Amino acid sequence: MNNQVLTYGRVLVPLVLHVLFFQYAAFAAGWWFVGLHLLGLLLMPLQSSPLLFLVVAAGFGSIVDAATLEGGLFMSSAVLMALATPAVNRLLAPREGYEVTDQPTVSSMGVQWFAIRCLLLLTVHHLWMFGLEAGRWDLFPRAIGKALTSSTLSTGAFVLVLLLTRRQRSAR
Repeated sequence: MNNQVLTYGRVLVPLVLHVLFFQYAAFAAGWWFVGLHLLGLLLMPLQSSPLLFLVVAAGFGSIVDAATLEGGLFMSSAVLMALATPAVNRLLAPREGYEVTDQPTVSSMGVQWFAIRCLLLLTVHHLWMFGLEAGRWDLFPRAIGKALTSSTLSTGAFVLVLLLTRRQRSAR
């Protein structure tokens, strides 16, 4: 199958699933936000232009905001995550740099690389989102706890999803 179609499908399918099924899902009494649309942003190609990544993140956030009537919470969080992505990618880059064929997946870069990248970016996203959602300084420590818990659980879930859905290479 065409690699371009696979790349776009890998990015868009989590957004569609989030809007259709997980838009109001909150587990562990609100301490775990399942932002499945964020998996789509995490799977954007490493060679993507930062401007393109910002536009896609704003679009994803706007779609989720429109579906949940949030008024910009998800868009601002997704854009902040998109702003942090190039710095995190540089931080985690191999000594020789990324290859043209590298994809930000468990299959391509390994579980450890993907989990660390995912945890860092989701923490940025969730700290902003839960911080804005708290709205008061006295609720901010609870928001930090929710953000760290949700980031950790979501990272585990995303790694598990990618491990369960990866294609096994057939040996001929």
